[in-house]
Amino acid sequence: MKFIDEVDIFVKAGKGGDGIISFRREAHVDKGGPDGGDGGDGGSIFFQGDTGQNTLLQFYYQNKIKADDGENGKPKNAYGANGKDLIIKVPMGTMVYLKDKLIADIVDNQKYLIAKGGIGGKGNNKFKSSRNTAPRICENGTLGESFDLHLTLKVLADIGFVGKPSAGKSSILSQISNATPKIADYDFTTLVPQLGLSKYYDNSFVVADLPGLIEKASEGKGLGFQFLKHIERCKVLAHVIDFGSDNKDPVKDYEIVNNELKSYNLRLEKLPQVVIANKSDLEDYSKHLNKFKKAYPRITLIEYSALLKNNIEELKKALYQTLVNSKLNNNEINENNETIVITLEKNPIKIIKLNADTYEIVGDDVYKIYDRIPVISLDNLWRLNSKLKSLGVYELIKNQGVKNGNTIKIKDFEFTWDDSQYI
Repeated sequence: MKFIDEVDIFVKAGKGGDGIISFRREAHVDKGGPDGGDGGDGGSIFFQGDTGQNTLLQFYYQNKIKADDGENGKPKNAYGANGKDLIIKVPMGTMVYLKDKLIADIVDNQKYLIAKGGIGGKGNNKFKSSRNTAPRICENGTLGESFDLHLTLKVLADIGFVGKPSAGKSSILSQISNATPKIADYDFTTLVPQLGLSKYYDNSFVVADLPGLIEKASEGKGLGFQFLKHIERCKVLAHVIDFGSDNKDPVKDYEIVNNELKSYNLRLEKLPQVVIANKSDLEDYSKHLNKFKKAYPRITLIEYSALLKNNIEELKKALYQTLVNSKLNNNEINENNETIVITLEKNPIKIIKLNADTYEIVGDDVYKIYDRIPVISLDNLWRLNSKLKSLGVYELIKNQGVKNGNTIKIKDFEFTWDDSQYI
């Protein structure tokens, strides 16, 4: 499977259905009255974390997501059906950005609202009153939210396996968890993060085999940042080092990996580490082990052989206890996992002169009212005029020096200005 951890997408929630103008018309029923139903709400778009996914590949092929619109209202006070909500499964650790601001951080299997559906418009039955028993007033449904979003995946795991290529990370991961990474008996590095669930008695924790780290990865060499960013969310690092091969230097390998962690992000070097001295079945193991202990006498090593699988339970115990201790000490470096609500700046109301006798009114508040009130009846036109006046639009027109007879546009609607009618 192709690994994609960054992608741009477009999401559009459903539009609310329009309310309608309708009157009851039945034989032998005098003055049946208004019976126009409301429109249904548009469908919203939610993201939900899924532990079974580890790539954003689905959005690479389908980067436009649209929820269903609500149905229009119907006669006999029948409401239109609501548009169906879309629940999109994404990998745990998916971060959703809007204009470089984080709006959602998918860290569990709860539903995260990404784009809210529009509200259904009211039918004329909702405008009936003692003063207006036969209103010819209705509303359009509002538009659903639509955004251009950037998704970034940072693997969400309790323990991340790090180390140089061919140190044995994939083999160990497959032995202590249900993960099935690719394993080879030649120099090979994992190209995509592999997640697995490991159990220690009645407890479980998520482990990840991350792509092999090489020198100057923090400067972009090799997999570079594509690798390093996936470590940021791990609570504990399991540092796997080849102690058995004659052409390896465990001390140097240990220092290279830790220097890259430090160069990329100073917080990463402070993460608790379990150092796994792998390949104890090879003859050079003891020599390298003694050399390492002289260089770093205070570091506790877990001696292990991925070939013999001779120490699995002790390894699991060390990983689990380190994880528990990290939580007790509040050694959390993860970013704030709360969903951030962003209020986008509104475009102010302005009058733009298009030519000598034509002006256009622009602004989010004006568009919201115009989109909501369809100019399909005299009652609706009066209501639109009242709403625009309450916004101060007509006072703005007068102050702009618009002359009687000039044309005023709001989107595709035009009217002729006469200050005696708009007071």
